[in-house]
Amino acid sequence: MKYFNFKRYKFSTITKSADTIRNYFFKILKSIDFRKAYKYLNYRRYYFLRIYKLIDLRKAYKYLDYRRYYFLRIYKLIDFRRAYKYLDYKRYNFLKIHKLKDIKEYDFYKIQKKFSFKNYKYLHVYFFIFIILSGFIYLTIPTFYSYNKSSLEKIICNNEKIKCTIKGKVNYSFYPNPRIKIKNLVFKDLGTIEDVAIKLSIKNLLNKKEQNFRKIEFRNFEINFDLKKYKNFIVKELKFIPITFKKGNIKFFEGKNYIASINDAKLNLLLDAASIEAELTGKFLDDNMNIFYDSKKIDNKISTNITLKLLNSNFFTKVDFTNSTKDKKVLTGNVVVKQDKNKFTGIFNYENNEISIVNSNLRNTFLDGKLEGKIKFLPYFVYNLDVNLNSLNFTKLYNYFLTLDKKSRDNLFKINNKINGKINFSSDKIYSKYNVAKSFESRIQFHNGNIAIEQFLLNLGKLGAADILGTINNDKKFTNFKFESNVFVDNQKKFLSKFGIYNKKNISSNLFIAGNFDLENIKATFYEISDDKKFNIEDTNYIEQEFNNLMLSDGYIYLFNFPKFKDFIKLITNEK
Repeated sequence: MKYFNFKRYKFSTITKSADTIRNYFFKILKSIDFRKAYKYLNYRRYYFLRIYKLIDLRKAYKYLDYRRYYFLRIYKLIDFRRAYKYLDYKRYNFLKIHKLKDIKEYDFYKIQKKFSFKNYKYLHVYFFIFIILSGFIYLTIPTFYSYNKSSLEKIICNNEKIKCTIKGKVNYSFYPNPRIKIKNLVFKDLGTIEDVAIKLSIKNLLNKKEQNFRKIEFRNFEINFDLKKYKNFIVKELKFIPITFKKGNIKFFEGKNYIASINDAKLNLLLDAASIEAELTGKFLDDNMNIFYDSKKIDNKISTNITLKLLNSNFFTKVDFTNSTKDKKVLTGNVVVKQDKNKFTGIFNYENNEISIVNSNLRNTFLDGKLEGKIKFLPYFVYNLDVNLNSLNFTKLYNYFLTLDKKSRDNLFKINNKINGKINFSSDKIYSKYNVAKSFESRIQFHNGNIAIEQFLLNLGKLGAADILGTINNDKKFTNFKFESNVFVDNQKKFLSKFGIYNKKNISSNLFIAGNFDLENIKATFYEISDDKKFNIEDTNYIEQEFNNLMLSDGYIYLFNFPKFKDFIKLITNEK
């Protein structure tokens, strides 16, 4: 034991090193995907017969024939008596070799440190960093390319009617995805776009000529869209690249005439050879709007679906139409319009920017009937509609009106100045609590936010009839209804009995009233009252005062209340 001092060598340390080597060995085994390795180790995938055919065995036999080698001659050359001297192990004293170098001088720990397996535990981290650096270099190389502005202009403005010019800088950016960024793109006679991004596909990114344009994004834009000039350019000529518009304004014109605008607009446009999909969101007429457009070509016919939503107004419209079999310029389709409990369904034709409603149904809580007429979009948005009702429940309509708050009542008479047209409105039956009015017919025109009542003829049955003409003028501060009315009494006896007037046998069969009704402050002013002759100023002022005190004492609550109106008629007929 004089040569080995076992106390110097800590076998626990050697054991720990062995355990460390064993643990790393198993980690390496776990990192190997044997399912993939089997693919390469599977001998069946190698066709050894093909390799065998490549070998010329006749030539190979020449070198493999052991008979051509004369091993006896080699044997004779060897002097075994001399070789034995070197092969005699007895002449070597291995004990002396051991004494030459003390094994205790060797530091096996240093050798272990040189071959430590601890460094290999970060191998997967180095591999991950390598992948990231490779990807980063791949994405950033196009930064050194120079892009031709004229080539990009042809890609964006591939339309004969549209010409554009890049006024700002063009550069490449790999964040958040590979894209070509363009500043200040100007469309001739159409508008400007501050920021344009042409998104690129990762495939063929390093080959500038083979780069694939995946999507075009316009941001911060101002578009002046002439409906007459550009109405067909999307369908016929636009290139099949997805396009997105974000954070901009779209103004619609017909020549120099302004029609409408969509603010804070966002448009997604997707086209291919057989279909078009578009979604537009923004603010229209102070409401949040959403439009979805879908057009597909099926059996040489174009089938189109349009959905319109006004979120604040809870307004929904869906239109489905196809080309007419006789004339491709004529469209036929169905339409559904909903707002709360109001519903309209109809069949229509579309030709020369004009919609003709040929058959429809109109229904809500207050009325039931049909609507026919025409709606024209160009050069202005105008309409001429006939609303023929089977019935009108005036009591429900009036009660609903009373439930509205002041702001809603005021807005009820405020019409957007871009909605212009005529409505012929009539009802064959009116349901009311006291059954005074039997039916009505009217002609109403909307023009620049004002409402002109060209005719409102009210059938009072056996009592007679009444008509009202006038205009509701809207401005920023006031909403006034200037009117003229005639009351015709056909059956005086029936009239006096209905209103409880018993001290008079005869009254005037015709009464004319002209005045103004303040819809904001709810107050009536009478300019003139006459029957066979004109009332004097004192009588006119007295009737005006009593009307405001009795009929408008609590806003609109008693305006169409028959008992109150009955008291008012009795009061003025007795005093006059």
